[in-house]
Amino acid sequence: MPTINRQGVNVFYESHGSGLPILFLHPWTTNRFIWASQIFEFAREHRCLVVDHRGHGLSDKPASGYAIGEMAADVVAILDHAGVDRAVLVGNSIGGMIAMQTSLDAPGRVLGNLILSSGTNLGASMDPAAGEALQKDWRGVFSGLMNSAISAKSKTERPEILAYMEGCFRTPSNFTEGVFFASAADPNGVFNWNITDRLKDIKQPTLIIAGEEDGATTVAQNQFLADNIPNAKIKIYKDVGHFCQWEKAPVFNDNLRSFVQQFK
Repeated sequence: MPTINRQGVNVFYESHGSGLPILFLHPWTTNRFIWASQIFEFAREHRCLVVDHRGHGLSDKPASGYAIGEMAADVVAILDHAGVDRAVLVGNSIGGMIAMQTSLDAPGRVLGNLILSSGTNLGASMDPAAGEALQKDWRGVFSGLMNSAISAKSKTERPEILAYMEGCFRTPSNFTEGVFFASAADPNGVFNWNITDRLKDIKQPTLIIAGEEDGATTVAQNQFLADNIPNAKIKIYKDVGHFCQWEKAPVFNDNLRSFVQQFK
């Protein structure tokens, strides 16, 4: 079970397969298992790296250090440890933020970005009442957010998706209250990270994927990324929320396969 240790924090990752490297970055509060429908399908032709971000899964859960830039530095350390020069980054939600930050901080290490349901400066659109509610009952409020992040069709036909999301942030061995509040409070953390003025500097080929029913990062927030990252393309899907890689895995896998083809 490989880990990297960067400034005293152990970050866990796995490596499967060989070939053109793809590094998968999961959403906030979850873990590497969210990519179960991608890892071994793509590992037949690619080297697939999957990470548990700091604060998640099998990685350490320090009391602080949850800036997106810290997580991007972890990605570079993982590439170094794995002996990978350049990789395609696939990031969902906070994973997309980490991919974009890595593209800015270490552009020579990134072949391209597939950004799934992400955004920047998310806190600017948050209702102050929601912030107060999070302080009182973060699990209850976050549960509502997860419910809004999954399409109606997926909730009916794939109830295991919401059950998995709920389990991730309600299982302390995977994600803790301390990590939640430290991440939310970090001036460059998940809600406060703002690279609006730097999106123009992301030069790698970029594909944005968004779901019409995503209540966590809206189509407008994803469209903003596509409009401001040079030459970025966007695909928007019906009957999909925040987790296209699970809600419509075959479609997502076709998109990813087509995207990485340009780097072979």
